[in-house]
Order: sequence, then C-alpha cells, then structure tokens
Amino acid sequence: MSLRTYLGLFMALLCVLAPTADAQTNYKLSAPNTSSLPGGTLAADILMTNQPEPAQGFQFGLSFDPTLLSLNLVTQGADLQSLDNGQGADYFFHTEPNGSGGVTVGAIVSLSPPLLSIPAGDDHSIARLELSVLPTAQPAQISGLTFTNTLGSPPVLCVISVNGVSQSPILEHGSVTIDTPAPSGLQVVVDDACTCSGTVSWTNGGTYDSVIVTVDGISSSYAGDTQSLALNLNDGVPTNVEVYGISNGQNSSATSTAYTCNTTPANLPISDLSCSIDHETCTATLSWINNSPNYQALELRVDGQLVATLAGTDSTTTYVLPAEMTPYTLEISGIGECGESLAGMGCTLECLPERFRRGDVNSDTLVDISDAIGTLSYLFQGIPMVCLDAIDTNDDGTIDISDAISTLSYIFGGGTPPAAPGPSTCGVDPDNGNPDSLDCTDYNTSSCN
Repeated sequence: MSLRTYLGLFMALLCVLAPTADAQTNYKLSAPNTSSLPGGTLAADILMTNQPEPAQGFQFGLSFDPTLLSLNLVTQGADLQSLDNGQGADYFFHTEPNGSGGVTVGAIVSLSPPLLSIPAGDDHSIARLELSVLPTAQPAQISGLTFTNTLGSPPVLCVISVNGVSQSPILEHGSVTIDTPAPSGLQVVVDDACTCSGTVSWTNGGTYDSVIVTVDGISSSYAGDTQSLALNLNDGVPTNVEVYGISNGQNSSATSTAYTCNTTPANLPISDLSCSIDHETCTATLSWINNSPNYQALELRVDGQLVATLAGTDSTTTYVLPAEMTPYTLEISGIGECGESLAGMGCTLECLPERFRRGDVNSDTLVDISDAIGTLSYLFQGIPMVCLDAIDTNDDGTIDISDAISTLSYIFGGGTPPAAPGPSTCGVDPDNGNPDSLDCTDYNTSSCN
C-alpha cells in the first residue's frame, strides 16, 4: 500500500473515530457563490477560518450537480501553497468518488519536523477547484457547492485538525449559477445620412426569452430572437445603445456601443449661370457651375413652369423658345442630396431672328430704285444701313457694285431676282454650307411680319 493511500485512510479513520469538539463559530469552511457560462470554466476557492489556534490539517467533502458541472483539477489554495517557502503542504490529496458528483480533499501541513501549521486567521485559501460548466447547462440553473460528510468509503468528514483534535467547523455552502450568454457583435450602421436613420444589429449569445434594448436610457423589450432594429440616431451627439438577453428570468451581461451621426450638410446651389440664344433657330443654351457632385437632379423652368428634369451632374442644357419676339425667363435650380430644394439662377431671353427681304436696302418692305441708290450710298458715301444681308443682292457674301447692278437689272431689265429669302418674303439668310459675316443686328424684324 502506498504512503498516499495509507495516509488517506488514516485521515479518514481518524476523523471517524476521534472525538470531535463541539462546533465553534471560530472554525469555518466556506465555498464561494460564483457563476459561469455554458461551456465555460471557473475556479472555486475553498476558504478556512481557524481562530485562535493554528491548524495542522483539514479534510472535507464537497458535492455538486454532475449534470451541470465537471471537475477538472484540484490544487492547493494560495495560502496553503505559500507555506514552507512555497513548497506547500507535505501531504495534499483529493479523490472523486465514482458517480458522486463530488470530491473529497485533505491535507497535512507537515509529516516530519519541523512541524508547520496554517496560522490562526480568517479566510485562508486552502484548496482551489477548477470546474467546467457543461455546454448543455441552461441559464439560471444552479448547482450547489455543498459541504458533505457522506462522500467516500469510509465517509470523509468535514473537520479542521487543531493540536491533534478534529474540530467540526461551521459549513458555509456555495453555489454556481449558470449565466445567460451575452449578445455580441453590437454595431450601428447609418442607412440614410440625410435623416440619420440607421440599423442596430447584434448576435444573440443563446436562446433568449426576450431581448432588452436600451437607447439613450430608454429601454424596450423585444422577442427573444430579435437581432436587429431600425434606429433613429442623434445628429451630432452620440446615440448610446445597450443590449442584453433574458433567459429563464436571468439577465445576461449587457453589450453596449455609441454612435454619432452627422447629417449630410445641405448642398450649395449652382452658380455662374450664362445664357445665350441662336436667333435663327430660337435655341437657348444655358451653362452653369455645379457646387456639389451629389445633386439628386437639376430642373429647368420656363416662366415658372417645370419643362425638364436634368441629371444632377449636368452643367449645360438647351431649350427652343416656343415663339419669336417674346421674352422668356429661364431658370435652373437644383434638388440637393437630401432632397432639399436649392436656390435657382435665371435669365431672360428673346428670340429675334435676323429676317429680311433681300434687296430691301432701306427696310421699307419694297425693292425699287431707292434700294439701288442706298447700296451706292453705303459703298461710296459710307451711309450706314441696318441690314447688310439685304444689300448683298447676289448673296456672294460681300457688298460691292455688283449688288447695285443686280438690283437695277432685276427692277428694269427682268434680271434674276435677289437670292433667298428674296425681295418679297421675309426670311433668314441661308448659308448653303458657306455662311458669311454679314448680319442684320439693327434690322426691324417686326417690319417683316
């Protein structure tokens, strides 16, 4: 028989056979009240109080629920291990009776001189039990850590050995409560920076009966499978979010986060609008500078009426005025990134096409000898005329003596009529693929209608 086995049996028999003193309030064994998650591990420190005498040894049995806990390791407690310059007790043993859901532990400080003791004092750490919580354990289940005098054969009694006498200590039982796993991965995502609307999401740590979400101190309860919520965030200051689960009436620890949303600032309106018109086609061209790359759209209004919606990136557009000699107010305005209406810029344009009668040099609506004289007066006396295109009777792009001769030939000799638009019809100067530099900037357009 080994020395360890012999001493273990000796300690057990000693505690069974030796007379014990009455329980004293100054001798005590204590187990902790602690907790852990399913699948987790924990350390349970067993404490001993021995006042006013030093103790030379101890033994105890401790039971737990084997459907919730399993024992991994038993070691000397920190105060016991510190004796003999860190060598600890000469003899320290533990056994696990099969199927008992418990453990027996005993120690003798010294087996040979010099005989050492555990000093008199309170709450000495004499043993540490390292336990695992079974993954099948459910939140709020509780396993007692219960001192017992019935484990082992013969049973190992709970005693503290003081000066050769076994003292029956007060037994302060402990427990292990199975914790509710906490949610994880809590995060906030902004869905719309214009309104600071977002989504808060997380991963449930287990099966919950309900989930409690607290936003800026206001708590609400949701179904146990909830893992995301729509959220209206504060603008410019943190929104504080805390989430925990409840299972079997027990709260998990909370997970929390804070998120600050900064709303998208209003876009700047367009600037530097420029407007021009092609009087021959009555086509208006508008150009401007965009002061934001994120306009939702741009709008063209004519006399206050929306006539076209443009892409937010456009910086130029055209519009054909519906009538000549009628002023139109054209305005470009924007719709900002968040849907806000932005100030617009506008201009007023009027289509005044250079319409004329070819050969009607003096703009009196007739082509006669006065027009030939007018051509010669322009050529040789520098008398200004309102429409140079009208003088260019042969439409060769220049004004010279041939135009006066062409006019007289038409009037008196049955010659070729002045080129298009001709002497009797108001019209524009056809360029025929060869535009000239002549114009009618001062011509009375209304006299052609």
